[in-house]
Amino acid sequence: MRNFAIVGIAALALGVSACSADTENKAGAAAEAAGDDIEANVDAAGEAIENTMDDVEASVDKAARDLDVKADRAGDSIENEFEETDGGVAKNTN
Repeated sequence: MRNFAIVGIAALALGVSACSADTENKAGAAAEAAGDDIEANVDAAGEAIENTMDDVEASVDKAARDLDVKADRAGDSIENEFEETDGGVAKNTN
């Protein structure tokens, strides 16, 4: 009977040990999966930020081109007015 009790206790200890190892494996797998999810979210956020920065850069480039065109037009307009005024002044002084 004593041997039977010892075998029973040993079997119970082995079962608890196996359960503990199984729990540890499951916890490790859950932690790894959570880490993978975090990594994927960080990658997605980084990609979204990069795309936004690309959009901002494209918008700034377009605004700079538009401003350059408007500045050229304004310069041309001022130059034309100056030439018209300068020509008018020359006619009046002769």
